[in-house]
Amino acid sequence: MTTPAHLADLKDHVIICGYGSLGRTLAMNLAAAQIPFVVIDNQRQRLRLAQQSGHLFYRGDDLMDENELLAVGVDRARTLVAVLADDASNVFITLIARRLNPNLQILAYGELPATESKLRFAGADHVVLPSSISAQRIVQLITRPNVLDFLEEKDERSHLIELLSQLDLQIEEFTLPLESSLVGLAIAEVEAKGRGRFIIVAVRHQNGTLVTHPPLTLSLAPGDTVIALGRAAEIKTFFRQYAQRQPIRYRGLRN
Repeated sequence: MTTPAHLADLKDHVIICGYGSLGRTLAMNLAAAQIPFVVIDNQRQRLRLAQQSGHLFYRGDDLMDENELLAVGVDRARTLVAVLADDASNVFITLIARRLNPNLQILAYGELPATESKLRFAGADHVVLPSSISAQRIVQLITRPNVLDFLEEKDERSHLIELLSQLDLQIEEFTLPLESSLVGLAIAEVEAKGRGRFIIVAVRHQNGTLVTHPPLTLSLAPGDTVIALGRAAEIKTFFRQYAQRQPIRYRGLRN
């Protein structure tokens, strides 16, 4: 298969297979670390988000086809990260990628603990499970594997704030007032307005229900608390801009 012109010069790069919430977080972190990468996905909506964030991307109609991986330079890449929504796809991509490039570092995401052995058998060097700090853990595997080995000896949750601060990233949360112009918008639309400055990693509804890794199609409602990952100042500026809160009036005060 002929490699697209805009990908022909890629070498020693990272391939992100899947641009869901985990893939988006990983892309943002790699961009901050100035590590070359390309995103491959088969959903137009996700690729539009990648484009709006300024990331190099490629639409693969069938991610199970080895020609799609060759198109993004799997034979020249340093690392492939399989973070698709279902474990079976990640296992299959791992198997194909290992066959195409025996020297490739492969990091794969598994939703179920039982998938870990299958991913390793397929050729994954490292497997990331939901119990870990997934995106940050993958970045550490790519950039600082020795540091990750050290962190795994402790409770990774206790290091979350430290890891985020090293990447100049923070988790911020904002509750949407009734009059916010973000009410009624899907997460994909909100992130598009943010132009890649943050991603929404969770939403807590007014009834207390917490939705982690929310789908891009999830619409925001009044009273929803949006939990976003990015640079704190940019997140705060964005949500204040769209909050449109009414001025607080205190009883008993006169002009």
